Amino acid sequence: MMKTQAFVILISCFVCFKVSAIRVVSCDKQDAKYIATKHTSGALIQANEIEKVFPRGSLKYNEICEVRNELIMDGLAFTLYKPEGNEHKFIFVYNGLDGSSKLYGPFK
Repeated sequence: MMKTQAFVILISCFVCFKVSAIRVVSCDKQDAKYIATKHTSGALIQANEIEKVFPRGSLKYNEICEVRNELIMDGLAFTLYKPEGNEHKFIFVYNGLDGSSKLYGPFK
């Protein structure tokens, strides 16, 4: 009986984890180039920083992509948010060295 309860609890934990997981894919070349252009042009500055929250589950997996450079270990990770029905894009920058993060946008 105890083994059955433990098994049911374990399975329910896995099911809950699977439901709340968000799949973030790597950006394609076009989106990666878009992020690089914004980064090198100086668009990711404090003037373009915003306080916006995308509620968990509000975006589909094809509306989010991520760029991480495994060769240059600078700790930066860029996430591009492309909400459907909205012509604006947002870039989320995570600094893995100090744990800070900022959201920039909206960009066309």
